[in-house]
Amino acid sequence: MPEDWDFYLCKVNGVSASIALDLGLRKSIPDLSKPDLLWVWVYFRSPRPDGLSDSSEFDVLIKIEEKLTETLEGQFNAILSGRITTDGRREFYYYGLHSDAFESAVAGALAHFSTYEFDSGSQQDPAWKQYLEVLYPSDENLQQIKNRSVLNVLEREGDTLKAPRDIWHWIYFRTNADREAFWTVIQLLSYRLQSKPDKAGDDFPFGLCIVRFQSVKEDDIDEAVTELSRCAKEFRGDYDGWETKVIPERDS
Repeated sequence: MPEDWDFYLCKVNGVSASIALDLGLRKSIPDLSKPDLLWVWVYFRSPRPDGLSDSSEFDVLIKIEEKLTETLEGQFNAILSGRITTDGRREFYYYGLHSDAFESAVAGALAHFSTYEFDSGSQQDPAWKQYLEVLYPSDENLQQIKNRSVLNVLEREGDTLKAPRDIWHWIYFRTNADREAFWTVIQLLSYRLQSKPDKAGDDFPFGLCIVRFQSVKEDDIDEAVTELSRCAKEFRGDYDGWETKVIPERDS
């Protein structure tokens, strides 16, 4: 299964966190050949005030991850499923064939990084609950990952994301009545009606395309999409994404 690493920001136990994971694993788990969860927590030497990692430790944290992954792949047939950066530490979560002598293997791998403190442990997790229930993003976090992906495409096309512009959104509903009720509410937020595309034979056949002129800064896009998604759910709807036009720097 090809790797598909991405990340999102959230709160873990009320503390700021950045969670990175291999989204590509979702289609192939639980992997019964890797029933043991193997975890290693590495504590930062100079965390940021919010508990996330400082750029000064970036290179050494990469080397620590590379050494851990090399060791655990070789001795436990393990795969790195994700990592959580929070509260002054980076938590690595692997799934492997077994956990015999795991802690001694970790100690050996990290012997070259003697200035870093760490904890490690293992437990059986054949259902991959740590991945599914802790690492994997919620619907809203997953949508934020998709939002960032669209913004990255715009930037690759030469868009500086400085200029406000029209943003088109698509939402689909189970009934026409749900669609009309949603539109009655959402038009008060300065959205304009673009079209009502229908999909015959679909569970959500009644479509709505709406448009609003706004900023494309990441926080502003996330706020708008979250608001639309939550409102759509109130009317049994399904938010289906957004798009906009590329505005090159010379035109912004």
